[in-house]
Amino acid sequence: MAAIQRSSKKSSSADPTNAPQASRRSLSDQVAQRISDDYIISEKIPSGSLLPSESELCSIYGVSRVTIRAAVRSIWDQGLISVRNGVGAVVLPRAREVRHGLDRLASIDTFARETGHRVETGHLSWETVQADAEMSRKLQIPVGADVLQVQRSKIVDDEPVAWIIDSSPLAMIDEKAIRKKFNGSILDVLLKDARYRIDYADSEVKPCIARGKVKEIMSGDQDGLLLFLDTLTMTMDGAPILWGQVWLDPSHFRFAFHRRRFR
Repeated sequence: MAAIQRSSKKSSSADPTNAPQASRRSLSDQVAQRISDDYIISEKIPSGSLLPSESELCSIYGVSRVTIRAAVRSIWDQGLISVRNGVGAVVLPRAREVRHGLDRLASIDTFARETGHRVETGHLSWETVQADAEMSRKLQIPVGADVLQVQRSKIVDDEPVAWIIDSSPLAMIDEKAIRKKFNGSILDVLLKDARYRIDYADSEVKPCIARGKVKEIMSGDQDGLLLFLDTLTMTMDGAPILWGQVWLDPSHFRFAFHRRRFR
């Protein structure tokens, strides 16, 4: 296995249409993904067995112990391993649900793949629409401004689990590049392209009843209950670049977050 390559390039804050592109993932996140893919997702190491030791992982991936420890912690946060003092990192049985850390900015596709699930995109449609009053308020653009709207379902392990509507101002994005790089998630494309300088997302989760087109895709629990995620992704300049509306089947998702004491 080749060692992870460190990048010395700095991201640019220039216009998205002509600035250089680069991934903003940390080295430890890259290593965590490699370890997960190489040993856990591939089932090279079955549940109940140990991952290679810290020193072995350092040698395999050509990185420091500090980086390996951060990578292992990330894999542990994903619920893929348990770490036992004096024993090592033990691979856990794969959960049925997609585990989603609410404090981490990542797509459903990313969380599903990291936890060993097969994820596909269905009912995909691309459309240019004019901003209505709600879009104008959310995205801070004039009413009537052109907006790229992408609708799709998410199918995890052959079951429909989510319906997503993403809306992004055309004036802020390179639509042609996004279409070319799209692999199920608009957010993933924006995160991997340093031109957009993605910073954070404000999100709200609340229960709702499956209705209309959403109900045609997935029915929710026995009472038709779904979870609705309303999320607004912001750039480092404080500008909203992506408004996501996501309906989730609660039986397929497990949310986790860290609660900290205020001092």
